[in-house]
Formats: sequence, C-alpha cells, structure tokens
Amino acid sequence: MNFYDRFDKPEPVPPPAQPGRRPTDFYAARALDLEVENVETAAEGTRNHTLNIAAFNLGQFVAVGVLDEREVAGQLEAAALRAGLGQTETRNTIASGLKAGAEHPRVVQDRPRVDVPDVVTLPDAPDQVGEWIREYLPHIDWHELWAAEDDEQWIVEPILPARRLVALYSPPKVGKSLLALELAAAVATGRQVLGITPDRPRKVLYVDFENDPRGDVRERLQAMRYKPEDLDNLFYLSYPRLSMLDSEQGSEELLAAVKYYECDAVIIDTVSRVIAGKENENDTWLAFYRHTGKKLKAAEVACLRLDHSGKDETKGQRGGSAKSGDVDLVWRLSTVEADRVYRLDCEANRMPVAEKTLVLHRETGPLRHRVDAEGRRAVWRTKVDTIIRALDQAGAPRGTGERKARELLKSQGVTARTEVLREALKLRPFTMGAPDSADRAHPEWAQMGAGTPPDDKRRSEP
Repeated sequence: MNFYDRFDKPEPVPPPAQPGRRPTDFYAARALDLEVENVETAAEGTRNHTLNIAAFNLGQFVAVGVLDEREVAGQLEAAALRAGLGQTETRNTIASGLKAGAEHPRVVQDRPRVDVPDVVTLPDAPDQVGEWIREYLPHIDWHELWAAEDDEQWIVEPILPARRLVALYSPPKVGKSLLALELAAAVATGRQVLGITPDRPRKVLYVDFENDPRGDVRERLQAMRYKPEDLDNLFYLSYPRLSMLDSEQGSEELLAAVKYYECDAVIIDTVSRVIAGKENENDTWLAFYRHTGKKLKAAEVACLRLDHSGKDETKGQRGGSAKSGDVDLVWRLSTVEADRVYRLDCEANRMPVAEKTLVLHRETGPLRHRVDAEGRRAVWRTKVDTIIRALDQAGAPRGTGERKARELLKSQGVTARTEVLREALKLRPFTMGAPDSADRAHPEWAQMGAGTPPDDKRRSEP
C-alpha cells in the first residue's frame, strides 16, 4: 500500500521545518534538514535518484521512531516539488525509499553531551604556572626546526599531503566518494593510486555518512580488486553515532577514534553531515576548525573532507567563505566526459603544489582513476630541471653529493623531495655547460629516463 493511502484524506504539503521545531533526536533532525536541502538543490537529471536516496536514509530513522514518517514525507515532497518533480512521481519515489529504508533501521542512541573546555585551566599557584606553560604552550625550538631535513611530506601527491587539511568538492553524483575510497584503500595497502605509490601503508579512518556498505562500499572495493584481508589498515565507520564536529564533544570522539585505531589520515564523507551550525554561516566553520581541524593538525593527522558545490557550481563549495579558510588545499572534481573523463583542479593552496590540474580517466578493469600520463611526465621534467638550475646557480661542482646539494639548495630557499634531488644529481653531469639546462639534447638524458617519474617506472596494478 502506498504511504499516502494510509491516511483517510491527503494532507496539504507542510512547509519546511522551522527553527526550534525538532524531532527528539538531534542527529536525526540534522539529517532531515540536509536531505531536504539535497533534494531541493539536486541537478536536473539526478533529482528523482536524489529523492530516492534521501527517503531511504530517512526511512532508517523513521523505523526506530526518532523521525515522524508523516513529517519526513511532507518535507521531502515539498522539496521535490520545488525542485521541479511531479507530484505522482514524487510520492511513489518517497514511498519506495521509506519502505526500503525501514528494512535497514538505524540505531540511534541519545547521548549526554559533555562540555569539555578548549584549554586546560591555568593553575592558581604561581610556582606551577611555568610548568603549565611548558606543557601546554611550548614554543618552537628554532635550532631544531632549522636542523630538520624533512621536506613537505605527501601521502598521495598532489592530492593528500601529510599532516594537512584538504577539501575535495564537486556537484552531486560526479564521483568524489568513489575517488576518496580509491585513495583510502590505496593508502591503507600501499598500492599505487593516481600513478603514485605511497611510501608505505598507512592506517586510514573513513567516516562515511553517505554510502551503503553493501551496495556501494563493498561493490566498489571488489571492483578495485580488493579482498577483506587486504584492508586491515582501513577503518571504515558507516553511519557512525558521532557528535557534531563543530562541537567539543564531537572532536573528542573523533580524536579518540583516531588515537584508538592509530590512524595517519581521516576522510570525512560528507562534512556537511557532521556540523550542527548553519552551513552558510562562517561561525560554523570557524567552530569546526577550532574544535576539530586544529586538533587534527596538532596531532599531525591528515584530513580529507568531502563536500558539495553550491547551486552555482562556479562559486565553489556550498556554505560560508570560512569553509575554505581553514584548509591547506581545495580540490574541485568536475566532469569532462560523462562516466569517462574528469578533472581535478586545485582552486586554493597555502603550500606548494606542482600539479594544479589533473585529468582523470575512469577505468573499469579494475575500477580506478588513471591520471593523464603526459601531464605527469611534464611536471616531473619541470621538477628535475628546477633543481638542476638551482644547483648550477649555486656553483655546485660536478659530482656534488646529496647532503652538500641539499645544503646549497637550502641556502637559496629551495627544497626538493629525495627522489627528485637524486634524479637531478644523476642527470646533471650530462647537462653541465649547456646554454639552457632545459635543453636535453644529450642521449644520456633520454637513456636515463628523465621525464619519467619513479612511480611510473614501477607501475603495478592493484
């Protein structure tokens, strides 16, 4: 029986919920608001599918009694009609989605909210203040910082740097969750992804509020040719009972999970699902950084958070401008050719990024994204050339070793990843004396593989 046939008389479509008019469970109420917004802003051609997913997700809450079925149906119908769907189609889709969602009830527990101060209270005893400052407000040791030879570290270059916050957004249904899952599984296993082989397997925490574990996650990982025994380092939280991450309680819960699973990276899919404040208000994102983002950076844990673009895709992520202010990189995923070719564009960065545009080809045997190889080779050639030029300008003699070369580069404010520096030192003797170090006419240059990144040389299929 259709949902709407249960009532003696069809009721008028209610308006969207007003502030203060909330179902009992806070998280479920937030989910309702977000699904209504997703339906209303869905792109043409995806609206009925978006409505079906929204009804399924909310039906899980209805099944355990934390959302009212009549209110859910009414708000979804109102949003669908505003988006341009017809009433008959809308009601049938909502009924189907709610019924399917009810077969997979979501367990939601009320939890007490604990107010945890942002900082530890300054001690009253004057003789304890110095010890407190040394523990909670330590200053940087400049000599130690200058002595460190660590370059910018990458988990997957140029998408995910170590210890940094990254945003990846796109219009709905472009495939950002698929790309994020591919990144997460490759990082966890140390397998190649986007033409890059991670330096080692790392533990990854994937916090997912979007994808069905059986129909989406398992199916995609199988298509990528992963098996359960491959994924011991991938800790996947599906629809977790996590407090909002723009609150102290939520940040404490997330950091506890990161510590417990000993993870180097966190992926949040999608970040708008785990905020309590209004998405368009900058205070919401300032609170997210203060409570969660800052703590992840302090713990040297990388974070990739997924998000949607706004109604106007050219204006960036949906929400307030502060949303982009706390991250080190902002990547936008867009479609070039449907189901085949995509683009990743770095729209903002506060750290050097060699490749700001990647062209991705989505392949199916196995499921993966392949980066346009010629573009990557060109970037590699540029990196090597830059280091050779810098060594030439510093007057480094022929046969300069790696340690001395790094000292000379630092004196010029130039840094280089180890593999780039080694390649430059290997090829430099064949280019010294050339009028332009970019002119690689020497046969040794081609023979030794300049222009081919090391990861392309040791390419392996997952």
